Amino acid sequence: MRKNNFKQGFRDLQSGVKMAADRNDLSLVEKFNSITEQIAEFMSRGRVQVLAVPFDDDLEEIYFFKFEKPEWSALKIYYAALFGLMNRRPSGHRKTLRRFYLRELDYLAGIFKRYGLYYQYYRSGATDMDDILFLRGALVASPVLLELPEVDPDFSTCGEYLFAMFSAYESLQEYILEEMKALEKCNAGVGLVSSGQVKKYFEYTGELINMVELAYGLWISGQFNNGKASLVEIFRWLEETLGIELGVPSNRFREIKRRKRLSRTHFMDLCRSELLAYMDNEHSLDAKTVEDLVSDD
Repeated sequence: MRKNNFKQGFRDLQSGVKMAADRNDLSLVEKFNSITEQIAEFMSRGRVQVLAVPFDDDLEEIYFFKFEKPEWSALKIYYAALFGLMNRRPSGHRKTLRRFYLRELDYLAGIFKRYGLYYQYYRSGATDMDDILFLRGALVASPVLLELPEVDPDFSTCGEYLFAMFSAYESLQEYILEEMKALEKCNAGVGLVSSGQVKKYFEYTGELINMVELAYGLWISGQFNNGKASLVEIFRWLEETLGIELGVPSNRFREIKRRKRLSRTHFMDLCRSELLAYMDNEHSLDAKTVEDLVSDD
């Protein structure tokens, strides 16, 4: 696996992991073992490649340990935490489950608070501490960082592990919030079909990153619930409505911010230019278009 194939290899890994997690014929332990084996095999091949082909410079090394490797480690941390959560989850009344989930959320919030300085660094996209956090062999000056588990010095940095942990725990946080939302829906009887009407759905065939850009635009401009809807809620709403997976909001946002060839608002710019062109075309609203707009079919 060469470095330029890391992204495709990781996408393949994500697909394989999801397939294992969705298998109904495997027990919880069997799913976990299958997933960890896939991740371990991928990371082993990645380690061999990184050690065999040195980075061209510090910037390339920082990029790898700040953006690429944390995604791999986050997958491992997330599924270990998720299966631990599922194994501890109590059976019983909705209120019991809700209290359990609230305790788990408090635990995650405590971790984010404990590493608050570095969590804000992770969220902000800053770069001033990159030399310390994402270069192998850098001296660790913070006592908080010394508390982290020992990592492979040839294939990890303290910042890489931190960023992976933050990403994984944000994903776990979102999972818990979705579970709590499902509990509330069950309690309220939401989702029961009462009108006899069948809804029509569309298949989304565009690029997923476009929906990430849209989600942030809707959130920042306060389009839902008088601006009180959270970013995570908007992400999940788009996923459920369109039948897609958008991933962790902060990770996808950093992907947009790093754009070089395309505008950072590529999708919105495209929508704007196409809409203006449509408005300028005096023949755009022909009879068929008007009929389509007012038709109930």
